Amino acid sequence: MELEDAISLALDDGVDFVEVRRERSETTTIRMIDGVVRELSRGSEFRISVRALYKGGWGLGVASSLAKLKDAVKDAVELAKLSSKWAEHIEPEWPSFRGRYEVKAQKPAWEVSTSEKVELIQEQDKQARKMDKIRNTNILFGDVMRETRIVNSLGTDINQKTARVRLAAYIFSHEAELTESAFESKGGVGGMKIVEGSNVAELAAKRAVEALSAKPAPPGTSPAILDPKLAGVFIHEAFGHAAEGDAIVNNQSILVGKMDKKVGSDMISVIDDPTIEGLYGSYKYDDEGTESKRKYIVKRGLLSGYMTSLETASRLRIEPTGNARSMDYDNPPIVRMSNTFIETGNWSFDEMLSEMKSGIYAFGSLYGYTDPAKGQFMFKAEGGWLIENGELKQRLREVAITGMTLDVLHNIDAIANDLTHDPGMCGKYGQWVPVTTGAPHIRVKKLVFGGR
Repeated sequence: MELEDAISLALDDGVDFVEVRRERSETTTIRMIDGVVRELSRGSEFRISVRALYKGGWGLGVASSLAKLKDAVKDAVELAKLSSKWAEHIEPEWPSFRGRYEVKAQKPAWEVSTSEKVELIQEQDKQARKMDKIRNTNILFGDVMRETRIVNSLGTDINQKTARVRLAAYIFSHEAELTESAFESKGGVGGMKIVEGSNVAELAAKRAVEALSAKPAPPGTSPAILDPKLAGVFIHEAFGHAAEGDAIVNNQSILVGKMDKKVGSDMISVIDDPTIEGLYGSYKYDDEGTESKRKYIVKRGLLSGYMTSLETASRLRIEPTGNARSMDYDNPPIVRMSNTFIETGNWSFDEMLSEMKSGIYAFGSLYGYTDPAKGQFMFKAEGGWLIENGELKQRLREVAITGMTLDVLHNIDAIANDLTHDPGMCGKYGQWVPVTTGAPHIRVKKLVFGGR
């Protein structure tokens, strides 16, 4: 049975919409902990998923081969009809797309031996261990080649082949009874050239050691500057998830009902753009076959758009944005970010700093918590500096920021011209997809800081 036959079979069973996604992938994952390879896997998979819509209810079936595709259709239709009992009806009046896209990778990772990849992370481990006071190292390398064809009953037919690589280092320092850590990563869409010659472990090790001589951050409210990494994670986690269409439809976001209203300072604009060549969260078509596009979520302080799938766009009566993404064949596409970042401003970092009599410069991000429905957040920064009279005076550790998302956006009073991007993996509903966070330095008039 071919993919088009599966569509006909599902429609004959009375469903309103059907989508078939054929997927082939090749992956490598290598993790080295304290100089020893603890995880080493390489594999390839081929699967076909069928997603059916019936009176608002969705069903998903999976086949391991074309020979078993008929059974996947049967499963999808049966589950869609069952789930329709609890669903709100929707008409699939969605646009269709046709096209082909392939990433041109320099030195494709799937053509490189596993031993060469192991040597790459061994070198990273050596870089970190050259420094005194390094206690533990955790180096991760991963690559994936993903080839998909998506067809649906509305006429969509797209072929896409993407390739991603990422190298990350989580390094721990120790002295007396104090342990500190730092994280650095590099990655993107393309081949091995993206990560070859990088020094992520060395950079992380240096910052981890520096943190040992730092003083705990003073708790309380203070003016602040956030570096591009921390500002990028903030805008992704605290704001971006609140702008995802399913959160809006389900009334689980602080941004419900705020379209075209002020959500931040006049100087802030936020963009989600999967079309930027080479970034880790980039793609031409999403996992529903919708062509991706650059869009403003916030423009000069006004909420300008949501990120959507076909269904959420229809329920919100707006155009789909190409933000429906799936971790793999076994998961349905859900609304996800891609490359989400704060747009560049006109300030330099030095100008921002020079105007501050006192405050805290916070950098990096280790972990955090956000609640898009309430607009609350907490992030543990990697470190910071105490600012006095326009200068960085004292290195700080145990730097944590907390507060309300929209309060922070309204209190931004300077945005720098030094936008940078960082690759990462974003989790939602058990699905992990590659994304990019990004921002310039931003200055906030007041921000709540805490220690442990």
